[in-house]
Amino acid sequence: TSSVGIRVDAYWGAYAVSKAGLEMFAGILSQELENTSQTRVFTVNPGGTRTKMRAEAMPGENPSTLPAPEIVADAFLYGLTTEAGAFHGQRVNARDLMAALGTWPAS
Repeated sequence: TSSVGIRVDAYWGAYAVSKAGLEMFAGILSQELENTSQTRVFTVNPGGTRTKMRAEAMPGENPSTLPAPEIVADAFLYGLTTEAGAFHGQRVNARDLMAALGTWPAS
């Protein structure tokens, strides 16, 4: 997901609406599965990441200040573990999660 899915930012229309829809769908799905399935649902906000899309959206930003996608991917991989079920129904910040797990690179 993305922070633009929960706040209003000019010129991010279609992207923001898609992320807002994802947030709502995940919330509804987590409620529906709460007592009917062992499947757990939560969203992960990767934050600024060194991607082509980010470079096009923020052309003045120094990409070396952003983590590479393969670093942020660890937060998504954690989502496949049994322990990740504790985050059911939540919106998780990738950097906070990885820092808590001790996998976020030191600044």
